[in-house]
Amino acid sequence: MENPKQPLHIGGISYSYIKERLMGGSIYVNDDKSAYVRTNDPAEIAGEVNITRELLDRGFPVPRVLGDGTLEDGRGYFIEASIGEKIFADIFKIETAEAGHANNASFDAFIATIQAYCEAQFNPANYVPHDQNALDAMIALPNVMRNNPFSENMQGPFTEAYGKIFERVSKLPWGYIQSDLNAYNILPGGVIDFELANFGPVGYDALTNVFFGIMWPKAMLRYRFTDEQVARYIAMIDSAAHAQGLPPISDYRDDFLVLKNIWGTGKDKKSEENPDDDPAFWAWRVKVRDWCIMQYLKGEKIDTSLFEAIGSAG
Repeated sequence: MENPKQPLHIGGISYSYIKERLMGGSIYVNDDKSAYVRTNDPAEIAGEVNITRELLDRGFPVPRVLGDGTLEDGRGYFIEASIGEKIFADIFKIETAEAGHANNASFDAFIATIQAYCEAQFNPANYVPHDQNALDAMIALPNVMRNNPFSENMQGPFTEAYGKIFERVSKLPWGYIQSDLNAYNILPGGVIDFELANFGPVGYDALTNVFFGIMWPKAMLRYRFTDEQVARYIAMIDSAAHAQGLPPISDYRDDFLVLKNIWGTGKDKKSEENPDDDPAFWAWRVKVRDWCIMQYLKGEKIDTSLFEAIGSAG
């Protein structure tokens, strides 16, 4: 395979390397930043192209696919139209460094993008059947069990909590889930990176998105939201759900937080290929995951402000 950091030339247009993708492959952009190329294994690219096109047809705020194919070195690729030059994570990181949190103007734009996403996800035309296997896939459970399995003492609590959560979230409609929805995959024009897309309870990815920034040890935190911003964000999701006759998504906050923290102990391709990297980080996430499960079983609200203290405890 050619050096992935070398520019790509497709259809007479040059695309410069930006970065590696977490689940494999690379990202490139053309000179005027009007189009991006994403590469990966051809089968993975085909799946991502299909789901992105389908989501656009279903009204989700996602990029338009401009073309796809296979490079001379065997990598699959697709080209998507730009929906913004800067991801919200980069915007929020600058603002957090300056003021300690995202500013309201940027956060309001963030809310607007997710509102459009929720309106499509909550549309009854986009519902799918409930499926335990889909829930397993949505939180990458096989990956979790391979890389950060539950200890002997936690196997029983996990099984009990997971069964209870499945029963509860099955009361919601299920639909299309991005699975890795966070500020790194959101731009003012919509949502990108559907390589992990699956099916699950509506509202799961939208609600947990606002907590993703604090699912990291203190030294790795990149952006923060204020309590008022988080409250406004969740109120928007509940309002969008109400418009479709759904119950408040916030009623499932702790169910979703347990699922998200289980998902957080899986590993991306790079981490799996380098098992000795960041052991302290994965230990931190396992502690938070297990604590969330025990809080859930005790019927106590999961206080996300305690994540750092729990993860860093000796």
